[in-house]
Amino acid sequence: TPVVTTVLAAVRTLDRFCTSDRAGAAIVSAAFQDVGIISESNVLNVVDRNKIRLGRTKARTTVLSQVIKDYGHDQFGLYFDGRKDRTLSTEDNRRKVIIEEHISLVKEPWL
Repeated sequence: TPVVTTVLAAVRTLDRFCTSDRAGAAIVSAAFQDVGIISESNVLNVVDRNKIRLGRTKARTTVLSQVIKDYGHDQFGLYFDGRKDRTLSTEDNRRKVIIEEHISLVKEPWL
């Protein structure tokens, strides 16, 4: 359904900006209400925090399957531990601290 696809696209953006499930649900529901997908008579497409959480799981599974397809084997693990890394970046000759999600890709040494 198109609403599920829209939620998955929104979830990737919410993950990128470290937005909580509850805040993300409020943002997506407000956007749907502005567009007209949600109205007082049609509340079937309201997004709650559980839909956001399931969407994040589905998006991460999609990323994992893409990595498995790219590498051609499945003898490694991709871990999302929820940690945020503070990384020093240079933009326009200025140093700036950006926050990135910590993702670990682990592979056995003999495989």
